[in-house]
Amino acid sequence: MSILNANSPASASPASADGAPSQGLWVDKLYFAYDKVTVLEDISLTVKEGEFVSLLGASGSGKTTLLRLLAGLERPAGGRISWRGQAVTGPSLQRGTVFQEYSLFPWFRLRDNVALAVTKAAPGRSKNECRKMADDYLAMVGLGDAGKKYPHELSGGMRQRGAIARTLALGSPVLLMDEPFGALDPANRIRLQELLLGIWMESFPRRTVVFVTHDIDEAIFLGDRVLILGSSPGRIIGEIKLDFSRPRSSAGLFASDQFRSVRAEISGYYSRDAYRQMHAGLYVTSSGEGI
Repeated sequence: MSILNANSPASASPASADGAPSQGLWVDKLYFAYDKVTVLEDISLTVKEGEFVSLLGASGSGKTTLLRLLAGLERPAGGRISWRGQAVTGPSLQRGTVFQEYSLFPWFRLRDNVALAVTKAAPGRSKNECRKMADDYLAMVGLGDAGKKYPHELSGGMRQRGAIARTLALGSPVLLMDEPFGALDPANRIRLQELLLGIWMESFPRRTVVFVTHDIDEAIFLGDRVLILGSSPGRIIGEIKLDFSRPRSSAGLFASDQFRSVRAEISGYYSRDAYRQMHAGLYVTSSGEGI
């Protein structure tokens, strides 16, 4: 089996007793509050298996919280989340997560960081087998010669590629990505976007990806669909299907009239949401939040 393969989808089966579909990622009427402040309200969505969905939102819209709920790292105050008909009640190898921070263990060499994920995904393999598979994943993200280095010896872009390799090594059929390229310079950001799309398109079956970003161009370039979150509280205010062909070229895509039309449509959703907040007397309460 190719190391690009994610876990195979479950065979088709009826919906579960609580109505959750037997395939894909499903969210129904999700509600989350923190310190009595509503963060997310009435979130309902479906992500098909193998689909790449961009979750776009401004600061304070709750997009990272929603991703953590999908990962099982937080528990909702109301509503339901399921994957392949099974309720999401906590973290699982079914859902791998890549954070914006470079979450590698600093005391491990890069190869050993990835080998640890291989061990979790396939317990019982020898140390040499795990390291060989780790080298294969590092080569996949262009780090074949960096396995013996420690994280502090790597650039930001290399550390993030290492974190992606480690998540891929878990074999998770779902990838949840929280602004993984947000701290990178524009050139490295484009390179990693194209690398991610290449890995996703070559995997069989394709992994299901939910990619959180506040960057409109990134959301359009990567996704099959864009889900747009408004804020105060966070809720879905728009959904746009992206009909751009794959593989995509960033230079060609960004210069197209279709791209500019989609970008303007997304900006319209944000403008209407900002007007709603002003009309309702909702104001930014933190310097770290806003549109």
